[in-house]
Amino acid sequence: MKITLRFPFTTAAGIRIESLELPRPKRSDLKAAQKFSNDAIDQEDFLFCRLTGLVVEDLDQLDVADNKALSDAFQAMVGGGEVAEVAGRSVVAGTADAAV
Repeated sequence: MKITLRFPFTTAAGIRIESLELPRPKRSDLKAAQKFSNDAIDQEDFLFCRLTGLVVEDLDQLDVADNKALSDAFQAMVGGGEVAEVAGRSVVAGTADAAV
């Protein structure tokens, strides 16, 4: 999925970013994010960097409107759940949810 940025930016390496390619995430991406951190924000950063090819310093340069578009696109691909929920984590507690 291609996401055209409303507010393009230039990376620290001098590369102009006007759009992002977001491939469909795989289970391996989610598992790697879980291993990376228990923090939902860190997991989201990890996933978005892994999927877009950006480094976290460049990801941090996304305008909040473009970040929302990226997050919405990801959620649409996984059926509407929050990134932390998709990764099997509770948004509040930051721990794995138990099956009921």
